[in-house]
Amino acid sequence: MRRFLGELRENRLGLSPKLSSILNAGFVEEKGCVLLASEKRDCGSDRTATHDETGYECFVNHVHVESLGEALEFAGRLKKTLTSLFPGDFVVIVSFDGREATVRFHRLRAGQTWLSENLEEYREEGIALIDSD
Repeated sequence: MRRFLGELRENRLGLSPKLSSILNAGFVEEKGCVLLASEKRDCGSDRTATHDETGYECFVNHVHVESLGEALEFAGRLKKTLTSLFPGDFVVIVSFDGREATVRFHRLRAGQTWLSENLEEYREEGIALIDSD
């Protein structure tokens, strides 16, 4: 991810209408999971025994974004919104493969993880975690 960030120019524009509408649609809570309302509606899937809560949130709460810069802006706004609306901590993840970014999130839970602790192990894409501030 350091390589991709080094190539990124600081260009903080607004979000695309698609990403703005995702945030504006809000969230739903389902069986202890916080889900993007727009993505839950579009995914048409309920949590099964194959997903723990973290896995289910990451499955539903993923958004494809064309540029890394816009993905980082969306992730920052998403993190701020989650923190203001829900108790507890959230992990917002941005991955980038050189062509497209994906933003996903999950609530931080003891004993459940989505990513390896060593983000440098991911060779096919860069991974960044968005902090609260």
